[in-house]
Amino acid sequence: MAATLTEPAVLAAAKDTPYPDLNTSPDHYAVTETQFTKSSWGGWDIPDELRRRLAPYNTIRLTDGEPDLLGIGMPALEVLNADAARTPVTVIEAKGHNSDPSAADVRTGINQAHGHLSEVNIGYVVAPIQSITDQARALARELNIDVIGVKSPHDATLIEPARVTGVGDFSTTIDAIRFQATTHRLTEGSFPVNHPKNYLGYALALAADGDTPDVYSEHVINSVSGGRRGAILLGLVDNRPDGKTLTHLGAEVVRFARTQHGTVDAALDEFASWKGRSTPFTDLAPRWAQLARSVAIQYDPTQLIIEALERLHQRGSKPATIDAVDGFQPPNEHSQGVHLRLLADLVQVAVFTPPESVLVELPAREGVEVLDVLLVTPAYEVLEPVVLPFE
Repeated sequence: MAATLTEPAVLAAAKDTPYPDLNTSPDHYAVTETQFTKSSWGGWDIPDELRRRLAPYNTIRLTDGEPDLLGIGMPALEVLNADAARTPVTVIEAKGHNSDPSAADVRTGINQAHGHLSEVNIGYVVAPIQSITDQARALARELNIDVIGVKSPHDATLIEPARVTGVGDFSTTIDAIRFQATTHRLTEGSFPVNHPKNYLGYALALAADGDTPDVYSEHVINSVSGGRRGAILLGLVDNRPDGKTLTHLGAEVVRFARTQHGTVDAALDEFASWKGRSTPFTDLAPRWAQLARSVAIQYDPTQLIIEALERLHQRGSKPATIDAVDGFQPPNEHSQGVHLRLLADLVQVAVFTPPESVLVELPAREGVEVLDVLLVTPAYEVLEPVVLPFE
């Protein structure tokens, strides 16, 4: 049995057990921590088939560390008190062993899963069935952790059911985690290009006569897939099985273009004239910049950030410098902190730092482009979201 129940193999079995219908169920989603993208595990080469089963991958940041897997949706297993959450968030901690399945450190996995229960609804530990002792089961019951025993990389069974925690559906942290997961399903976690015109322009290219990719690359930018993906994320385009169509919001962009320029083709010619220009967008095309603001305010992360800032204001939090904002991490100090940390992967936030009221930007994470920002007064009164100049 050497190297058959390593941690990646155990995790793959665990993923398939609570979420057997991920490919067909729109209500379920699971993402695996990026450490499992490596080609080998303790000297054991991870088979390509196993890596495909564990996909998709992303960094999962919770206050108490990075769980091995995060799932969205009610598991297809026995869950006590299941009506406590309609769409629960689940974490899985996997423990395996390269040579001796009975030696997996189940106790540590139970404690790790328990550490996440302040932010999620259900915690699982999964391990080779040989390693799950009576003592481990007793600890899991005490700490309200589900236990899954793995017999092979394709065969696992529930050993100990647990109760859905009281975090519930209305926790802002749960909402942020759920949104992060569903967004990564669509966009792999990043806006591909960083100028708002590139997303507005895709809606115009879709409405224009001719081949959409050709029209887009000629008048906007060459990265057709990047513009399309961002337009879908912003709700301008609906990605249907029978083809991509404009949403109501996308149709409003087209209507605006016709009002401003007479025809969609004329608007696209205007977009083409902006190529290579370093003039701030708010000066180059103030009416289009205003439209970009309107689109940004309807983007879900914008709403989440507004809600988080409003709660901070209601709690009487002092105006924050960038250092303080970047430190919004321990939930016992700033209950909305995790909310902002999760969204920092998708949105670059800006605040006015008192007393100078100077606009300062949070640095974008590596590989993540900037789309929109919020302007916030020192009193945390949320103003209209603004798209900063993009050059």
